[in-house]
Amino acid sequence: MNNDNALPGQPSLTTQQAEPAGRTRFWRSEWRRLKQNRAAYLFIAPLALAVGLVLLYPILKAALMSFQYWKVAKPIADGHPFVGFDNYAAVMDSGYFWQSLGITFLYIFVTVVLRFVLGIGTAVLLNTPFKGRGLVRALVIIPWAVPEVVTCLVFILMFDYQFGVVNDVLIKMNILSNPLAFLGESDTALWSAMIVNVWKGFPFAAIMLLAGLQGIPKDHYEAASIDGASAWKQFTSVTLPALKPVSVIVFLLLVIWTVKDFGIVYVLTGGGPSRATELLTIFIYRAGFKSFDFGLAAAAGMFLLLISVVFTVLYMKATKAGESA
Repeated sequence: MNNDNALPGQPSLTTQQAEPAGRTRFWRSEWRRLKQNRAAYLFIAPLALAVGLVLLYPILKAALMSFQYWKVAKPIADGHPFVGFDNYAAVMDSGYFWQSLGITFLYIFVTVVLRFVLGIGTAVLLNTPFKGRGLVRALVIIPWAVPEVVTCLVFILMFDYQFGVVNDVLIKMNILSNPLAFLGESDTALWSAMIVNVWKGFPFAAIMLLAGLQGIPKDHYEAASIDGASAWKQFTSVTLPALKPVSVIVFLLLVIWTVKDFGIVYVLTGGGPSRATELLTIFIYRAGFKSFDFGLAAAAGMFLLLISVVFTVLYMKATKAGESA
């Protein structure tokens, strides 16, 4: 039946009748698919519940707290009322927040670049045939496997002002005339923490890049050698382009892990001296568990979450591009 009386811009009677029927068919097909895959959903349910309790709930709770009054040391009669964006304003007005943000970005840039460069150099060496290569490959992974606290305690002894081996070696090499408190001075504490981070983290990059190197066909190198390419030219023209998909993923993974780095710097310096090594994670820790201002800590945590999400999205795009390539 023709609906000639339908007003312009309004759906016809036939269209109005088709929409509920279409929605019904959609929900029926969804219910049918749910019944067909109910075993899979039952297996996934415990994991989904665990992720919801351990990951999603804390994030949502922290987001809620960032808009509430949560100064535990100064309780008020109203409990935890909503204060709007006051906590975010307090974070933005804090000079220590911007200082910690700058330190965090410097820490990320230096450590990620050094870990990646050392990783690719180590990978190239481990990909070269030599006697005992299998043993060396096993030994390289040790720094990454050692717990952070153990690593930090060893380096604290090595950087010690009086008895540290680092001072002893540098003085004997005439690089230093007097011992230096590497972890106790503002000029050297952050760089010392970066050295520890690089030493512990570069084996991961090396192993991942080594796997990428082993996937490059040897024919490419043979063709480049026939064309007269030097070893360096082969590295820049064959190795680096072939490693690009793996390199992007490794680089982004290193960034994501370094954004949330806390243990190494906190064990080494506690964020000092004079907040010279206070990463954003340590700023959040101090706001929450030193000043007991959980609202401020939650607001700063949302900034950290935003940074992590940005790099996570880039990582997911990189992995998808690698799969489609």
